[in-house]
Amino acid sequence: MSLSLQKWLRFVTPGFLILVFSWFLGKATGLWGFQLPEKPQEALPTLTVLIPAAIYYLTPLRSSSNQKYFNTVTETLRQRLLEISGINDDKSIYTWNRLRGIFFSLIDSDKSLEKKASIAYFNGYIWTTIADIRVVALSFFALSVGFWLAGAPNGGLCAVIFLVLAALSFPASSYVTKQHVKIGEEQIEIIEHNHLALLKEKLGAVRDRFNNQGN
Repeated sequence: MSLSLQKWLRFVTPGFLILVFSWFLGKATGLWGFQLPEKPQEALPTLTVLIPAAIYYLTPLRSSSNQKYFNTVTETLRQRLLEISGINDDKSIYTWNRLRGIFFSLIDSDKSLEKKASIAYFNGYIWTTIADIRVVALSFFALSVGFWLAGAPNGGLCAVIFLVLAALSFPASSYVTKQHVKIGEEQIEIIEHNHLALLKEKLGAVRDRFNNQGN
């Protein structure tokens, strides 16, 4: 998977989830109904997907849902970059925001890492999709509870289904996070073998810039 494809899918997926969940809730309660496209790709470029996707994109919901798992991955990568360089960790200097550009530039410059980068992009898409499912499922859970309290048919059943789906997303996120850490470790190993001197140079530059800012 390419980075551009990952970005496009990350953008439209929440809109598609909202469309499917809306269809299910309307059909189950009998409050509304519409026909889903036979093929998912037919729905992606439509306004019924793009508008909710754009609204979702403007919110911090995905990042909030995935923050815990994101921090696990980035902190592991940050620590490993310093470990292979033999540099003492100083979190005030070597933050992930300062190191991520180094990490990705080394990956992008090495052809041997292209396949692993593609795998990482795909896993990253699954990673954020699970976070999106959690957000959308919890939103529809709240909506279903409202319908149930209002006496809508199957409102309670829909609430249970959406709540179970949201609950299942937590172990799913943990599993995919472990896979992401594993992929990152494989990338770190190649950086250690092929680009260690350049990594040390770049980390030294980070330290020097930090020290110069303090003077």
